[in-house]
Amino acid sequence: MNVVDKEKITKILTAAIAAPSGDNSQPWRFVFREPNILEFYAIPENDNALLNIDSSGTLIALGAAIQNAELEAKALGFNPEIRYGREGSLVATFTLDKEGKLSEIERTLQQTIPLRHTNRKAYKKTPLAKDERQTLFDAAGKVDRASFILIEDRESMTPISRALTTMEEIALKNKLLHKFFFGSIFWSKERNAAGVPGLYIETLELPPTAKLLFKVLCYWPVAKLLARVGFPKMVAETNAKQNASASAFGVIIINKFDRIGYIEAGRLLERIWLAATARGLSLQIITGLLFLARAIENKKSSIFSDEERTSVSEACAKIRENLEGPNEPFLMFRVGYSEAPSAVSFRQSPVADFK
Repeated sequence: MNVVDKEKITKILTAAIAAPSGDNSQPWRFVFREPNILEFYAIPENDNALLNIDSSGTLIALGAAIQNAELEAKALGFNPEIRYGREGSLVATFTLDKEGKLSEIERTLQQTIPLRHTNRKAYKKTPLAKDERQTLFDAAGKVDRASFILIEDRESMTPISRALTTMEEIALKNKLLHKFFFGSIFWSKERNAAGVPGLYIETLELPPTAKLLFKVLCYWPVAKLLARVGFPKMVAETNAKQNASASAFGVIIINKFDRIGYIEAGRLLERIWLAATARGLSLQIITGLLFLARAIENKKSSIFSDEERTSVSEACAKIRENLEGPNEPFLMFRVGYSEAPSAVSFRQSPVADFK
């Protein structure tokens, strides 16, 4: 039987924390109970309080971490029995008492874990090659709770791009959203190297003039003044063009908006992202609008004006118009060909409580 020791647990958790999380919030902690139980806990308070409806953002991140951990555990010779926690902060339990190995597809995904990063640069508008598209669907596999589609038609991608950037437009006009967004950004290379949660400015891939503007945009009175002259709309239209440079948009759909659905969506997202990275493709999550819409639906609309609520509703309707079928989109991302990112977000070292 494969022996569970501290070194192997550290390797599993190093893979786990390489998962994506909103604003690099890293909303997780881990407990190892001898002889073979590894537990994954959520820390939803680390995430954006406004947009983290039902702790969905936190659970997506934990789902991705669980996916990475499973791949690494299999690479170490385990076949973990995974059970999801149905309530509370315990999200999943790994029982490491069976021997296992990676499939060929899983081996590729596992080896790619350290290389997966967000890339916010402009992409090249090159269509996905047939074999690359198939690679993404093969990695996704088939699960009961979640599925994904690709949107590659330019006539559909253009209006979707602009609809999605309604989020940025409102964030530059709404005081609370402005606070959440700019409150997560930091400028220190040393902080990033230390894995401090938040968005390192260099990962935003801003041109020099925009980076200078960000130094004053973080002050609400400045942003409020610029909003009066149409600056948020200009930003949204510029960002929409960048989003539309992707080869395709990916849409993740879940059967039920609940705890297990969120976890499974995170696992699916990570498999697709790892497969894309293995093929040299770039990927960026662009799902803020969908989370904002859910925040408004969940009685948090008092902080939004009637105009803002209408804008969000119309943007979501525009996205649905360009999707096939009745399913409600849960997560969206853009995928395509690009130069390497200028900077990446680092993680804090993995720590487990050993019981």
